[in-house]
Amino acid sequence: MQKPLLWFTLLLIVMLATPLHAEQLTGKWRGKLQMTPQAALTIGINISNATEGYSLTIDSPNQTMFDYVPSQFKIEGNSVQFQDDKLNASFNGTLQQGQLRGEFSQGKTIPLNLQKLDDTQLKLLENEGSWFGDLVINNSARLPLVLNIAVADQGYHVTLDSPKQQSFGIPVDKFNLTDNTMEFNSAIINASYSATWQDDSWQGTFVQGSAMPLVLKKKPD
Repeated sequence: MQKPLLWFTLLLIVMLATPLHAEQLTGKWRGKLQMTPQAALTIGINISNATEGYSLTIDSPNQTMFDYVPSQFKIEGNSVQFQDDKLNASFNGTLQQGQLRGEFSQGKTIPLNLQKLDDTQLKLLENEGSWFGDLVINNSARLPLVLNIAVADQGYHVTLDSPKQQSFGIPVDKFNLTDNTMEFNSAIINASYSATWQDDSWQGTFVQGSAMPLVLKKKPD
């Protein structure tokens, strides 16, 4: 009688393990990829599970990339892997203590740990995206700026781009956002911004040595 009971127990474990991993892995995962001591990118992995199997897409909100489908991916047990030929990038991670812990490779290999977004963080996604504006330097000079807002495991991860100056991923140290106000500071460029929400845009003042008007509007989908 012992042997049939043992096989039944093992079968039950196998039947329960797969749905458990599927439930734990399904969702939106975010983590910071530390490129240099000063610069980081938010990387997202979106996993869904249906009767036909898993699907996986990639987000890089600080680079305005969403729902990117990699060349190939594999989800098996508590392991998640993807590889993409166009980006020349790959990730290999496992589910450990509620995190997807692994390594991201793109030219070099960097540790990347992703946290699943909870209900509170998922609500912040409505603020995610890129905001574009021209910094009014004087009557004849304008400087395009892009503010990239990403939702990360601890709130927001924000970077600033200055495409005309070929400067991308400028770290934003302090960021505060409410329904009607936005403020941020970037110590590395000694700049700050304060704005209020008016006419479907952030209208405010960018300060870097002198105060300059800056209106930021979200890029249309």
